[in-house]
Amino acid sequence: MPARRGRKRGAPGLARPGGVGQASAAGQASGGGGRILIDGRNVQHALARGNSRTAGVPLPTVALVARLRAAFAPPTEVELILDGHPGGSPSGRLAPGFSVSYSRHATADDVIGDRVAEALLALGPAGAWSVVVVTDDREVRDHARRNGARVEGTAWLADRLAGRVPSRPKAGVPGPGPGRRPGTSIGRSG
Repeated sequence: MPARRGRKRGAPGLARPGGVGQASAAGQASGGGGRILIDGRNVQHALARGNSRTAGVPLPTVALVARLRAAFAPPTEVELILDGHPGGSPSGRLAPGFSVSYSRHATADDVIGDRVAEALLALGPAGAWSVVVVTDDREVRDHARRNGARVEGTAWLADRLAGRVPSRPKAGVPGPGPGRRPGTSIGRSG
């Protein structure tokens, strides 16, 4: 099969673990393919705020990894991106379709921004829509949207982890996306 227009083999970020990878059709990152980039520390703190039993203590990384692995299955590619260095925490590709990255000397926000920009370059505007960024950080959300990625908040992920979001959408039917009602077209408000 010939390479698709606008996507080069060996483009930056495609071959290494945690890179963009080949994402599938738009809207399927909730279970049928695509790529999900998770702002790890943002999610850990949001889940702690939403759980009165933990008294605001962030969910340990190992526990978050276990919950995420249970919530998402291949062919969806999930990358948990955390600030700092791994220390004794798990990192790299931990399972098919699941990896953990640490920002090291940058911020996780910068790493997520780079991944989204790589997706736009590698996949084009339509393909970038198959990338979902999970964060409540305004700057990360805005950057992701400007580069064609979808954005979900930590509440969406908490619902997903609690089993309140269907694991697979109807075949070939993408969800409406953030801020859109079912039945509205892109580019139209209301």
